[in-house]
Amino acid sequence: MILSMSFYSTDFLEPSLAYELPKVKLVLMSSSSYSDECLLISQYLEELGFDIEIKLLEWSQLLTELYVTHSYDLVCLRLGGGSSPDYRDVYTEDGSLNIFGLNSNIPYVQENEDLLNEAVNTSDFATRQLLFYDWQEHLMDTIVPMLPLYSPRSYGATWSNTVGYDFAWGLVDSLPYMYYDGLHEGQISLNEFNIADAQWAILNPLFSIDSSSNFINSLLSEPIVNINPDLIPIKTGIVSDWTKFNDYHWKFNIRNSIFWNPSYNIIGRSSGSPPLSSIPSSELMKGLKSDEYSDGSNQQLLAKDVVFTLLAHANSLTSRDSSYYDWISDIYVDPIDELAFHIHIDANPSTPENEVFVDFWSRLSCSVLPEFFLNSSSSEISYTSGNVKCVGLYEGIEDTAQWEAYADSAFGNGKYMLDYYVKHSITTLTKSPFWHGFGAIDGNNHDLDIETINVRIIPDMSAELSEFQLGKLDYTGLSSFPTERRLMEADPRFSVYSKISNSLKFLGFNLVKNFISSVNDSEFVSFTNREQYTHGAAIRKAMCHAINREEMNNLLYEGENIISHSVVNPYLSSYYYDDISKYSYDLTKAKQWLSSVFDFPPEYEVTVANHHKVGKEMIAKIRLAENQNYVSTTFVYSVNGGDLNYTMMTNETENIFTLNLGSNFSEFDIVQFYLIFTNEYGVIYESEVYLFVVGVKDTELLSSANLFISVSSIICLYTITRRKKKRKTRE
Repeated sequence: MILSMSFYSTDFLEPSLAYELPKVKLVLMSSSSYSDECLLISQYLEELGFDIEIKLLEWSQLLTELYVTHSYDLVCLRLGGGSSPDYRDVYTEDGSLNIFGLNSNIPYVQENEDLLNEAVNTSDFATRQLLFYDWQEHLMDTIVPMLPLYSPRSYGATWSNTVGYDFAWGLVDSLPYMYYDGLHEGQISLNEFNIADAQWAILNPLFSIDSSSNFINSLLSEPIVNINPDLIPIKTGIVSDWTKFNDYHWKFNIRNSIFWNPSYNIIGRSSGSPPLSSIPSSELMKGLKSDEYSDGSNQQLLAKDVVFTLLAHANSLTSRDSSYYDWISDIYVDPIDELAFHIHIDANPSTPENEVFVDFWSRLSCSVLPEFFLNSSSSEISYTSGNVKCVGLYEGIEDTAQWEAYADSAFGNGKYMLDYYVKHSITTLTKSPFWHGFGAIDGNNHDLDIETINVRIIPDMSAELSEFQLGKLDYTGLSSFPTERRLMEADPRFSVYSKISNSLKFLGFNLVKNFISSVNDSEFVSFTNREQYTHGAAIRKAMCHAINREEMNNLLYEGENIISHSVVNPYLSSYYYDDISKYSYDLTKAKQWLSSVFDFPPEYEVTVANHHKVGKEMIAKIRLAENQNYVSTTFVYSVNGGDLNYTMMTNETENIFTLNLGSNFSEFDIVQFYLIFTNEYGVIYESEVYLFVVGVKDTELLSSANLFISVSSIICLYTITRRKKKRKTRE
């Protein structure tokens, strides 16, 4: 008969800690900014037996590697955050920032993209949040494209006499609430605020890409919609209310009695120039469309200004980021209310049906532009990235006198007006008497106690810190100066603030490389309860568990960074999933995951003495090879296909385990058995199934001779045949 092995159980099957890695060198790429992280990461991975080569490249070279050549295995980088959890640019196959090589050939990638698309396109917040949680868990559990490291903290300081400053909201939104409680050292005025920055480049927000230009512009003009620090739209600014008709049609209402600041031309002004209010209306800049100007009270901000602003942003003729607004399928002023406008939404203009786009709010935080000044009377027609018809915008409009003047002498509807600037020295702004007065934080009416903002051009951060310590600046950033920051925290003269920065450092895996992924993502782990994971995912999980992020944080940043556990930046607190399956530092788990792919099983000899002698006590003996760290062995056997018997073997010496099976067996009883080894870490390994027949001597299978048997060898099943006696017949 042929004996069946169907009784073999894997309920307790776990990989051992023994494995043998193939000889392969892994390339870890980054820039010099992350050299310390790379060194520590390589040391952690080398503890598992990996051979790591670090390559630090110039940024331009690194970009080529990330998006063209893809010759790296691992990459250490920082992912800058936005104001939306829509990460399709990063974590989908066609995403422009998909440096991981995510593609549909890898198991679970398409399923993960479907989860992300569903989350992005769900408008109900509670449901959307749960969907984003599910997506994060799925991505980090089944695919593992990266190990999130940490998000840095941002630090800043003011002198302690500054009242009302809110670091989370930032300076611009805090200004209506700020004043001084006396003078600090080096301060000469209670009406000025002095801050340092780099030189701004261009003040027209359609073309500005640097933070310095954006900062000046935020002082000059208000955003369409205010967004709070939790990235939630609020009704405290220009847009005071909105109505949702459906997922594709919204109506927005503008606050009444908001006016454009005077269209001053401040080119050539200096600190000795007369006050702005002394400039006659005849010298105010006149608009492109019909020579209109603003004196602070004659040009009301209306819905047409917002519509023009968004059309200009969405038009490639007048914008560097037109695709950012391709979701606008139509936009227009309300037919009966000049203080209301409508937006129609289609997330994908290339398809005939409308698609939901939930994350449009961040796109509405741009500054409003003066339509009367920048629009033209031309009848030329152009179209936005969302195929909305535009009249008045044309190629070359940015070269007109008005557009060129607005790049250097911009005006808006905000808290301050440009007074004068000296390139590479200082930009000075004066509070506007025409500002509407509504504070973004509470929506209430406020006056500005700070009448003048002096932005000194100090690109060197150390020089900025020195000027602050001398009392010549009222604010400074401290993120790059941990020692000085700690001294200031203990100094009552200063107020030090902190918040999570909108960025995430990570270790990324190249999923198109053979070892990290590729072939290894086409085969699945065979161990029970891990069959859903590919070999590639198991390798990446092992690497994640091998890296001690807490130690890295302590060594490099004195423990002040925020350890992240998800692909979503912790800054996006409403969507960051902290209850995700975490990759804590655990070398045992790391080795278990590797051994599930590169298994190196225990070696041992097994004998069963007297199994061929009926009535004699049978003694099972297991002798482990040297350096095997298994501390217990269970002998599991069945007689003639009956119930399983689990018996712990006796540990006679360090490497020898024995078990007296007794003598209560009959001739030709068929005994099947396997062994359960448990190592010092509690990890279990189960052997193949063996067989012997009581009373039958088979020196090739099991005998009292020492025979080393590897569990990776093929165990044969034996057919037992009885000879038949000849039947006597009558003549």
